Amino acid sequence: MYCLVYMSSPTSEMGEDEVQDLLRRAQHNNESNDITGILIHDRRRYLQYLEGDEAKVEETFARISVDPRHRAIIRLHGLTISRRQFPGWAMVCQMSKAGGSLKAAVEPLVQNCDRDVADNLLKFAAARDQAASAEAARSPAQ
Repeated sequence: MYCLVYMSSPTSEMGEDEVQDLLRRAQHNNESNDITGILIHDRRRYLQYLEGDEAKVEETFARISVDPRHRAIIRLHGLTISRRQFPGWAMVCQMSKAGGSLKAAVEPLVQNCDRDVADNLLKFAAARDQAASAEAARSPAQ
């Protein structure tokens, strides 16, 4: 079993319909390739964890890497793992809601993950929560 984790930014802000369309396509493609994983985002930064056969995961990442909807793609790691962390989820997606905590939304999704995987996903979510708080503090009151 192999996993690959990357971060990216969208080239433009995606509306809810666009995000749902992207998720449906990812789920369909991942089901066809026996890939599972999670996508966490706050519409400004994405973190995706993919797992499955190494060749299929790498092919998926190659497609994502040339997708014009992504920019600033950073491959964090690709490594062999002992078990699937997200069995049964072709792609679960969690995004922050206005004024909500991304970390709090991700916590129930990583309960059955290995501790290091859960910790890394929660650290990303917490960092995005911090970025949202800092941005809100800088924005003038409406």
